[in-house]
Amino acid sequence: MDLGSERVVKSIFFIIKKRHLRFLLFFLLTLLGVVLHKPVGRLVYPFPYREEIELRSEYAGVDPQLVAALIYVESKFDPKARSTKGARGLMQIMPETAAWVGTQKGLVLEEEDLDRPEVNIPIGVWYLGYLFREFNGERVLVLAAYNAGGEKVRAWLASGVWTGRVDDLHRIPYLETRRYVAKIMRTYYLYRYLYNHRA
Repeated sequence: MDLGSERVVKSIFFIIKKRHLRFLLFFLLTLLGVVLHKPVGRLVYPFPYREEIELRSEYAGVDPQLVAALIYVESKFDPKARSTKGARGLMQIMPETAAWVGTQKGLVLEEEDLDRPEVNIPIGVWYLGYLFREFNGERVLVLAAYNAGGEKVRAWLASGVWTGRVDDLHRIPYLETRRYVAKIMRTYYLYRYLYNHRA
């Protein structure tokens, strides 16, 4: 074999090795993605206060992944979160709503109590359970009511402005509520996938 042929053969082997290296790298990255997608997803969508949420959710008959999704959207799990309208804590509960729930449960609550997860979670989950009973278990109606209020949702349904179905969210009169329901539903499906069983 002359010197020119030898260089061609070495070049071909180099290209083949380089392609194999690229393929091997691609394969390993894909495999790593398959193996690590849930742990990475859980870093992006964490589930703090999980035991408390699961306990309260079981008692109230509410899906704990829905509660986690709601908290993620409402406060990103910041117990000191405040809205411009005055909602407080993890589940962004309005003080008036908390006072009403407190009356139903025989509790006396101060506004500052809503900044404590051990108070905010039970109050918020109980209220969600109440909304599920009020709206016959219809998740989309419950989320709309959590954001806009039960009276508004009932008025929209009674007037025919909105049918209450997820496929016509665009008919909800409040843009904020439309976006809110859609965002929580998307986040809920992520939480269901990432935390569908105890890990």
